[in-house]
Amino acid sequence: MSVSASLASSSGVNFSGGVHTIAASDSPGIVPAINWNDIAGASGTNITLNDDTATATTAQLTFTATGVYNLFSPTNTSNAATNTLYRSGIVGNNTTREVSISLSGIPYSSYDLYVFASADTTATNQLSISNGTTTFYYASGGQNNLGATALLQTTSTTSGSPTTGPGQYQLFSGLTGSSVTLTTGGSIHNVISNNVFGFQIVNTAQPVPESSMIMGLVFFGGGLFAVSRRKNQN
Repeated sequence: MSVSASLASSSGVNFSGGVHTIAASDSPGIVPAINWNDIAGASGTNITLNDDTATATTAQLTFTATGVYNLFSPTNTSNAATNTLYRSGIVGNNTTREVSISLSGIPYSSYDLYVFASADTTATNQLSISNGTTTFYYASGGQNNLGATALLQTTSTTSGSPTTGPGQYQLFSGLTGSSVTLTTGGSIHNVISNNVFGFQIVNTAQPVPESSMIMGLVFFGGGLFAVSRRKNQN
């Protein structure tokens, strides 16, 4: 028997700088979802995040950075909303502060965290982003993000051997805690900044079947029969 299941929910954040906002009906990034949260400024504390239905969640965002920049080269993908996402972002450097993003009250028992962080420069220095357990390493490969016709997933976790190319993103998968902190690294003042354009929290918990059916087996008249009982919808 097949049953339909509720779709996984998500919360997306665009560090828009108050300029390059994403329309409620647009779906940037990797996992399709609308109603992204547009966040302006280089810092914020306990900002409540909405999910893809525009409903407030228990998730809260606190972040700090050296600044916010609105003149990044957009990516050149077929998704205009993704290109907009990469036009503004928060930046870190090694003389003031790297980017720090803390999330608390995440309402999902398990989730994936997609982070849209990438160099936007011809400088080839290695950059990094970490959640304290996994650290990803990436570099531009000598190209601005305008050279990206598709987003490139950062897969390297080895310092000195970064994933190279423009328009990168990172996937922290299989997370279970209600809080997580991301920190960038590798920025060099007046040489290369570490840029975070946004992120998306995607619920990966097993969806509850809408039918809520409980199956059982009984013997009747020498035969084995399947029976079902619907859970009380209290």
